Amino acid sequence: MSEGTENPKSRARKQARRGDGSIYWDESKECYVGSISLGTDPKGRRIRPSVRGESVKEVRRKLKELKDDYADGIELGDKYTVEEAARDWLKSGVRGREDSTMENLHSYTEVHIIPGLGKAKLKRLTADQVDTFLESLTDRLATSTIERVLNTLRRIIRFAESRNKVRRNVALLVDPPKGKEGRPSKSMTLVQAQAVLRASRGSWIHPYIALSVFTGVRTEEARPLKWQHTHLNPVKGEICSCGGKHPETETPHVEVWRSVRTTKDTKTPKSRRTIALPAYVVTILTAYRIKDQMEREDAGRGREKVEYVFGTVNNTVRDAANVRRDLRKIVTKAEVPGSWTPRELRHTFVSLMSDQGADEELIADLVGHARTSTTRTIYRHQLRPVITKGAELLDKAFSEGLLER
Repeated sequence: MSEGTENPKSRARKQARRGDGSIYWDESKECYVGSISLGTDPKGRRIRPSVRGESVKEVRRKLKELKDDYADGIELGDKYTVEEAARDWLKSGVRGREDSTMENLHSYTEVHIIPGLGKAKLKRLTADQVDTFLESLTDRLATSTIERVLNTLRRIIRFAESRNKVRRNVALLVDPPKGKEGRPSKSMTLVQAQAVLRASRGSWIHPYIALSVFTGVRTEEARPLKWQHTHLNPVKGEICSCGGKHPETETPHVEVWRSVRTTKDTKTPKSRRTIALPAYVVTILTAYRIKDQMEREDAGRGREKVEYVFGTVNNTVRDAANVRRDLRKIVTKAEVPGSWTPRELRHTFVSLMSDQGADEELIADLVGHARTSTTRTIYRHQLRPVITKGAELLDKAFSEGLLER
């Protein structure tokens, strides 16, 4: 060692302060090492964690962080990674969620968060790192999806906070960047809807499409719809599933009170609604029920109680993927251009109702929106400023171009 050059070991000893722990130079590791006594654990064992750094200042900072974490009940050390936090959250932080919700959360976590940030130490994660990660998604994900990824990351870190794994949630300091333009929802024209209905005749999805286009029910409401809630020919004084009696002027209707959610309830309390059925839909559903019963009798299953309107042959709720697949086939058969999803049948209902003169208040009631602002925001491109209303509007529109063929 040259004259005037201080030994790292002695420098560490000189700069160590009382109560800050001990700091020394480790020749074998070629770095400074610090350790601090933090009392004992519940079993009486001494708690004396250690840290490493390239300088005394760095080691002292880390020792102070250890003291602060211990005082605040935060788990000591910084080896806990974002991936570990994410997997702990998926295992214990999202119990009881819908299957579809869990599928989305797994996708955001396994496909995006873990590959992008998984190896980062959670305590050392910075807002800049989160920013960089989100920016890497902008060329392949829509803005709404990036927002969901960020929200998932925030929930993961919040769960880690609640388990004393980390002191703060840096994801709350970050705003989502703008991503790709998402595919906007669209609606079919009257002619296209008529073509799809014609092409679907003879299949189970024919009445499903008719109900969706004529009533605007959500796909999560249509799939679990039961016959006991579908009143095609109400009789005066008959007890309905709501517990009351059908009044003398009762019209055919469906009670949209349930969905495929874990709670079995609809999306919102306002979504619980009873919708009148146009005569065209009553005709289709009646024929479908008779045909289904005859087919079951031919198969020797005539005594089985059929619970779901659009259920499977095993009398279970039809899977959403099954509905999407069959709708795609029908759309192709009908030669309607573009890619379509079941939820866009609901958009089609809103558009056609608006075309036929229904006002926003009526449409909001029919689709189960608590506020017309929701209807206006989500279906803005499909609404027109009109003032008339009536449940029979689509019956008239379709009869002119469909029923006569």
